[in-house]
Amino acid sequence: MARQNYFEILEQMDFDPDKEFEIISNLILKLKEISPYTTESIRDVFNRNFWLYENYRKMQFRSYDEAKDYFNNNFNGPDRLFTYIEFIIDLNSFMISNGKILTFTKATLIKEFPKVRERIDYCLAKNNHELKELENGRQIIVEKNVYASEVSQIISETNIEDAIKVLEYNHFSNKRNIQRKKEMLISLANYLEPLRDELNAFEELKEVMKVNSKKIIAVEQLFGMYNNLGLRHNNDKQYHLNMNDEELEQWYDDIYTSTLFVILSLDEARILSKLKTLREG
Repeated sequence: MARQNYFEILEQMDFDPDKEFEIISNLILKLKEISPYTTESIRDVFNRNFWLYENYRKMQFRSYDEAKDYFNNNFNGPDRLFTYIEFIIDLNSFMISNGKILTFTKATLIKEFPKVRERIDYCLAKNNHELKELENGRQIIVEKNVYASEVSQIISETNIEDAIKVLEYNHFSNKRNIQRKKEMLISLANYLEPLRDELNAFEELKEVMKVNSKKIIAVEQLFGMYNNLGLRHNNDKQYHLNMNDEELEQWYDDIYTSTLFVILSLDEARILSKLKTLREG
């Protein structure tokens, strides 16, 4: 049986992204009493203060309603739902933190938006996605991947841009975007290249992984994939030339997984080395 992609699996699940889009947008429309004679919705707050967000994000939309209509008319399925969620999360975060928006207006968001967020968290968890905050404060939707989160933290110690790419690789918009995935894998290969000798030198790692000619096989095979599957160096043997896009993307995803494994292995080797030093006093 051929491996299914995420969207094929999603179609077989008890999950309707168009229905979720409707539920979340209706929660934003829902009126709440803020005084005996006044009602207000999250939508009202968004529209009334949208000019501030428009200037901040340099958007072409003039209101929340206009942006929502754009998503409604130009996207469908998971793409529409996820793009809309990222938009309203960013819009709400901006308005909560903006000093020009009146406190009593923010009170509506503080009280009512958690209900929207609860529904967002539910629908993301339903299909194995989550919101991740990047270094610039923006939140994006990515597939849940505990190893990607750990590797991102490791890389962030030396390179924030590459750390973001580790998470961004899993962003829903990159599904089937082979060129973007290729660019991110090249960045990760460049990150690992200066660490290649260090990896192969760790005796602690060699004790738990297969070795050939004093080099760790998994490490050397990963660099072989970088070099022979169109990512860098363009060696004579290029295995990807006759692949279709689906096959190539699956290989890129496999290389990404192998990259995470090797980076985690390097971190583990450093831990084992420190443990050895500790034991030896």
